[in-house]
Amino acid sequence: MKRGLLFIASLLAAVVAYALVARAISRPDILPPLEDIGDAFTALLGPGIRTTPAVDASTPVPVGEAQHQHHHHHTSDQVETLKQEGVTLQAALGVTFARVLFGLAAGLPLGILIGLILGASRRADDYLHPLYILLRSVPPLALISYIMLWLGHSEAHRLIPIVYAVAVTAVIPTYHGVRDVAAKYLIAARSLGARGTFLVRRVALPAAMPALVSGVRYSIAIAWMTAVGAEMLMADNGMGNLLVGGGMWSTRLQTRSDPAVIMVGIVALGVAGWAMDAVASSASARLTRWAR
Repeated sequence: MKRGLLFIASLLAAVVAYALVARAISRPDILPPLEDIGDAFTALLGPGIRTTPAVDASTPVPVGEAQHQHHHHHTSDQVETLKQEGVTLQAALGVTFARVLFGLAAGLPLGILIGLILGASRRADDYLHPLYILLRSVPPLALISYIMLWLGHSEAHRLIPIVYAVAVTAVIPTYHGVRDVAAKYLIAARSLGARGTFLVRRVALPAAMPALVSGVRYSIAIAWMTAVGAEMLMADNGMGNLLVGGGMWSTRLQTRSDPAVIMVGIVALGVAGWAMDAVASSASARLTRWAR
């Protein structure tokens, strides 16, 4: 209860501090006021239009129509463009969340398996560890162009980098968790007749569980980062597309920005990542009750 109150208090303090700094700087093109962020959030939650292309900013608009279009206190070309493309915050977040889940579902078992092999077998570690070091040094987003050469422009070049990032991240804590198992546990288990897979499954893996679940939580953060980065480079949906549409460019040829949309996207990603980490933390507490 006390920790929850402290969390709420720190969150409110951060919001108040942001509001004061934004008011003091008075640069809405850099730090949008909370009112603009709230209006952009409300606009992006509404249904997309997806009708005719967005009206160019240089085209004159009748006064009555302009009043109808700008019924929010804060509107921008980016918000209107995103809405006319059918983009909503909840849909974009759902798409990215699905990609993150796929990356975790495919990458975690692969990374944990590799970590177990490297940690349990000295010979496998000697042969494969240098190769793993080489592979993990390759940024996940660097794979996008090469994947497109094989599979074309498809969902694969957004999903494979996430799986790759999660897998290489999960290897390290699993490897060290298995390697750092107290020798007395292994000696006691072997003296009682434990061998082979039984030793790994009933002794080494449970003893490595605290490190393993910590790796899962770290992999969640890496999955979100990679997913959004891949979407910003090569996607027409998801949170990365929403941030690009509201941030660096609305088209590839014209640079424009709406910091309110960017702030909405950042906050939404932060909340989603925090929620997933809270679920993983609760699950890890149950799995490692004995460690406490």
